[in-house]
Amino acid sequence: MAGVATSIDDVARAAGVSTATVSRALRGLPHVTPETRELVRRTASRLGYVPSPSAAALASGRTRTVGLVAPAISRWFFATAFEGAEHALRAADFDALLYSIPDTRQPRARFDPAVLRRRVDAVIVSMFLGPDEVEGLRSLGLPVVFVSVRQPGFAHVGIDDDAAADQATRHLIGLGHRVIGHIGGAKRDDTPYSPTARRRAGWRRTLADAGLEHGDDLDEAGDFTAESGGRAAAALLDRRRDLTALFVASDEMAMGAIQAVRGRGLVIGRDISVIGVDGHNLGGLMGLTTIAQPSYGQGARAARFLLDALGGDYDPAAAIFFETTLVERESTGPAPLRRR
Repeated sequence: MAGVATSIDDVARAAGVSTATVSRALRGLPHVTPETRELVRRTASRLGYVPSPSAAALASGRTRTVGLVAPAISRWFFATAFEGAEHALRAADFDALLYSIPDTRQPRARFDPAVLRRRVDAVIVSMFLGPDEVEGLRSLGLPVVFVSVRQPGFAHVGIDDDAAADQATRHLIGLGHRVIGHIGGAKRDDTPYSPTARRRAGWRRTLADAGLEHGDDLDEAGDFTAESGGRAAAALLDRRRDLTALFVASDEMAMGAIQAVRGRGLVIGRDISVIGVDGHNLGGLMGLTTIAQPSYGQGARAARFLLDALGGDYDPAAAIFFETTLVERESTGPAPLRRR
C-alpha cells in the first residue's frame, strides 16, 4: 500500500526466505549462500526496504557509532581533530556522536559517561576527567582513546607538550630574548598530564636551564580563546615593561596577544615577539610563528586506533605521538637592543 513502509517481513515473503535469513544477508553475516544473499539484496532494493539502524544495533550488538567528548567544539584544535576523526570513521561506515562539556565556568559540568551506554561502540575523549568520571567511563567496557590529554590507564594520541614548549622557548632564546613571558591555560590546572600543565612546565624548565627568569610574574592564564589571550598579554605588558617575547600555549590565544601588542602601538616581531602552538589555518594571515601540530591527523589516527580495537586489536596502554614543526613567520624576530 502506498505510504506504508516496507518491513523485513515483506522482503522475506517476496524472496521466499525467512526473516532471519534476510537479516543475516543484509548485515553481511555468514551462513548465507552468495545466491541467496544476492536475491535478498535485489528484493530489498526493489521494495525500497531500508533496515532500521536501531534494529541492526540490537541484532549485532554494535551501533557503528563512536562517541566524541570534548569541552568545546568551537575551538580550533577540537574542531580540527574531531573532523579528522569523523572522516576516518565515515570511511569505515561508522557515525560519530558528539558530546560537549563546556569548561569556561568552574567547576565545569560533570561528564556522565552513562549517557553513552548502548549508543556507541567506542569513545574518543579530548579533555581531562575526574576520578568519578573515569570510573564511569571504565564501567562502559568500551575501547577508549584520549587525544591531546593524557589520562593514566587509557590509550593516548597526541604530541609531546613539554618538547613543544621547549622548542618554542628555545626559538625565542636563540633570537636573543631574555625576558620571555608565558600565556597558558588556567594556573589551577596542575594535572601533570594536561597540555596546559606540560606546556607551562616546559617553558619554565627551558628558561631555568638557560639561567633565565621563569617565575609567576612572567606567567598569565587564559582560556584558549583569542579574547583571553589579548587580556593576558595586556596584563603581562603592564606588569613587565622589560618583556620582549611571549610563548603562548595556543595559536588562538597568540592571535589575541598579537592584537593586544599592536593596540599598544608596538610592532610585532620587532618590539615584542610572539610564538604560539597549533598550526592554526589562520596563522599565516596573522604572520604568526607557531609550533605546528597535525591536529587533523591526531583525530584520524585516534579513530583508526578504535576501529582496530573493535576488530580485536586493542592496547589500552598504547601511546602514539606526532612530531611538531617550527613554522617561522613575522611575529618573531631578534630581541630589541633597547627594552621598552
